[in-house]
Amino acid sequence: MSNKNTLHVGLIGTGNIGKTHLISFSSLQETGLLDIDIAAVCDTDQDSLARAADLFDIKTTYLDYNKLVENPDVDIIYVCTPTNLHSDMVKVAVKNHKAVFCEKPLARSSPQAQVMMAMTRDAGVPAGVGLVLRYDQFLLFAKRLLDEHDFGTPMLAHIRDDQRFPVDYIYYSHWRGNKTIAGGGTLIEHSIHDIDILRWFLGDIESVYARTSHFAGRDVEDHASVIMNHTSGATSTLDSVWHWVERPNERYLEFFFEKGYIGISLESDKRYLEYHLQGDAPVKVWDETANAALLDELGLESKSISPAAIEALTCVGAERYTALNYAFLKAVKEKISPRPDFGDAVAAHNIVDAAYESTDKGRCIALL
Repeated sequence: MSNKNTLHVGLIGTGNIGKTHLISFSSLQETGLLDIDIAAVCDTDQDSLARAADLFDIKTTYLDYNKLVENPDVDIIYVCTPTNLHSDMVKVAVKNHKAVFCEKPLARSSPQAQVMMAMTRDAGVPAGVGLVLRYDQFLLFAKRLLDEHDFGTPMLAHIRDDQRFPVDYIYYSHWRGNKTIAGGGTLIEHSIHDIDILRWFLGDIESVYARTSHFAGRDVEDHASVIMNHTSGATSTLDSVWHWVERPNERYLEFFFEKGYIGISLESDKRYLEYHLQGDAPVKVWDETANAALLDELGLESKSISPAAIEALTCVGAERYTALNYAFLKAVKEKISPRPDFGDAVAAHNIVDAAYESTDKGRCIALL
């Protein structure tokens, strides 16, 4: 390799999410945040592969992911393909002792995800996952609030999450409406992010009750409502929907505690956080204030990096992936465990599977 300090990345899958990662790699390169070489890309779609290679000036391309993984000039593998392909690709990366980042959902079911986690742990391979909300500045600011103030016992959390059905519009894909490929619909494909956040904030979940619907007549659900009981004593609820309305995607989160409240609006053009502690006036927080929490999480100081680097890490347009990839790649470089990891993904998959089981059986499902 030309430089031992350079991170040599190979990416499999040049569709929407693959291109998002490539954009974030370019941002990390251009701002000097990390020394990255996009060594190779792979896709079975020759046109998509050629466009990505041309756009990001990538010289080495493959139609066969095995050849990319086996390339000695590639150290880190990014798996950005449809869900049903993840397991085999991760297996090959592990076999070749390459660090691996896999997009969410990790697999089509929890048992598959557990096998993938075991593979990486047995091999001692660094493994990160695309649970990108962990690097949203407003959620990190909320975590800081909970560390610094006495909000009291957690009582209730609710997330309402809606998205245009991702078979057209800006998230166009042919496969997300196919259960055999995706594993499911809005719950596993989209709101596994929300499940992860609820567990991250309120702790482990001991039981789940859920209902899903198929209004569009496809074999993947376009609506899911889930009630979760946490070991902390708190309850959380999730309402997730895919629809056909020409409106911005939106995610709204509310957390109620005995002595306080936090509300967060994400995804649309109305991003903000508001909180209210007992005895104090309500406070509204905008991006500039919340960004400091993200930089702290990444171990960066605003005075030590360029304005362009700050913008790259905090820009909503990059959908937080620049921050997520900075954290993952830095962890690989420093030989520390990345977060979120496959264990976090498996925990979310366990809850998703329980929600589907609850829907099928019409009753609450115990997890613990």
